[in-house]
Amino acid sequence: NLLKELSKEKSPLIFHVSNSHFKNIPGFPIAYWVSKNILNNFSRGITLEEISDFPGSQHKTADNDKYLRCWYEINYNDFGKNWIPYVKGGPFRKWYGNLLLVVDWSKEAKEFYKNNKTSNIIDQKYWFKEGITYTSLSSRKVNSFRYLPPIGVFDIKGPSFVNVDHLYYALALFNSKVVGLYLNIFNSTITLQVRDVKAVPVIIDQGFLSEISSLSKENVKLAKLDWNSDVISWNFKKHSLIKDTSKKISDNVEKYRNMCIKRFEQMKHNEERLNSLFAKIYNLESEIVPNVEENLISIRIPTIKESITSFVDYAVGCMFGRYSLDKEGLIYAGGEWDPSQYKTYCADEDNVLPITDDDYFEDDIVDRFVKFVEIVYGTDTLDENLKFIADALGNKGSTSREVIRNYFLSDFFKDHCQTYSVTGFGKRPIYWLFDSGKKNGFKCLIYMHRYTPDTLARIRTDYVHLQQARYQTAIEDIERQLVSANGSEKVRLNKRLKKLKDQAEETRIFEEKLHHLADQMINIDLDDGVKHNYALFKDVLAKIK
Repeated sequence: NLLKELSKEKSPLIFHVSNSHFKNIPGFPIAYWVSKNILNNFSRGITLEEISDFPGSQHKTADNDKYLRCWYEINYNDFGKNWIPYVKGGPFRKWYGNLLLVVDWSKEAKEFYKNNKTSNIIDQKYWFKEGITYTSLSSRKVNSFRYLPPIGVFDIKGPSFVNVDHLYYALALFNSKVVGLYLNIFNSTITLQVRDVKAVPVIIDQGFLSEISSLSKENVKLAKLDWNSDVISWNFKKHSLIKDTSKKISDNVEKYRNMCIKRFEQMKHNEERLNSLFAKIYNLESEIVPNVEENLISIRIPTIKESITSFVDYAVGCMFGRYSLDKEGLIYAGGEWDPSQYKTYCADEDNVLPITDDDYFEDDIVDRFVKFVEIVYGTDTLDENLKFIADALGNKGSTSREVIRNYFLSDFFKDHCQTYSVTGFGKRPIYWLFDSGKKNGFKCLIYMHRYTPDTLARIRTDYVHLQQARYQTAIEDIERQLVSANGSEKVRLNKRLKKLKDQAEETRIFEEKLHHLADQMINIDLDDGVKHNYALFKDVLAKIK
């Protein structure tokens, strides 16, 4: 009765909508708030299926641990052959990116996908096709569509459509607020279904086709430059902080950040212009605010610390020979080792970089890093550059070198794991940290792609045994000094003695574990991936949180 009485009143809380109106919306959702213009666009537009191809079903491996890898895990010589790029959604990102995974594309694997009841292989006509992809699951409830290069296949979590007419126009449309409005009508959940994407009315406006396509292409270019500036991209060339001839790393950080800001502002301007154009095309200018929130722009503006930690990671890559100051791009990630590729800055000879709390070894990682900075930026500004790096890292220490050493001891591997991680897939570090424990008795890094069955024996005999001998010598020296020491000096020596004994004991236990594994001469297959291979040495490697 109350509803009957209220319905007679002209209240802003009461809506009268004909049931026939809902028939105009694909799927017949109850969307009583939509305007006439929103409804009219369904009759004005066409469906996405009329200008593109959708696979009837998406690819599924049925065993991701076995058949999926991050591209940087595998022997890169197999990239594009036995392993091909695999698009699988990923975090919120528009226009370009989230290209990190590869799928086993060997003959045996494809037979498995085809014949296994819980897997699926998409039709061959959809392989290696250019198109548009998106992330089906998003906590932001904001549409994020990306250009799909013709390089591989795609997963059920990264639905894609290919052979798209007016591809860049369509990409711009689906990244616009107009499509966001329609998608929220069809589905208010955080999972964007394929049927929802198919239901969006597509209006191709010939008058604005050229401008929209041009803006869209520019956004893809900006997003691609951003993506490829990171070491996680397979198209990464050289770190941004060594491309310039400036003698100061601070100058290069500022220049790079300013360039990122310009990219960011350009993309924001472009997206807002596209929102205005599509609002006009769809007669929704009164319902669409073209402004784009800054947290929805897919261009990164790194902090000073992020720039420096990335630079340090790249420097370690040069130490291992993954990269070279003489050539651009990925130099070594499996296959035959060629030391002649590294003339300006030599790669480490034995693939072992010790990290200790003092300068004990000739190839100490801090010494090698200092040399790297000196070669890149010159001797005259070395101290100034090291101070800038140390200030950015923010670790403890009374000198720049101490701060950098403490960063390698406590934070480098954690940051490296974070860099080489994929949302929903886990952390896949390619530089492995052999770690005796919390006392920092002994640590060293190796590059997994240069691992050989005698690597552990080399670590044990060439490094750990030497470190144990140094601890014993230092302990005996302090014990001699304690005989005549008194007061504060005695307290200081006892503190130092306890630390050395703790480190020596920790290293002794570590050496026993290392000895046990070294005797096994374990071989690894890069195709097995980090997760499997890292577990083989879990007793002597740092734990990955």
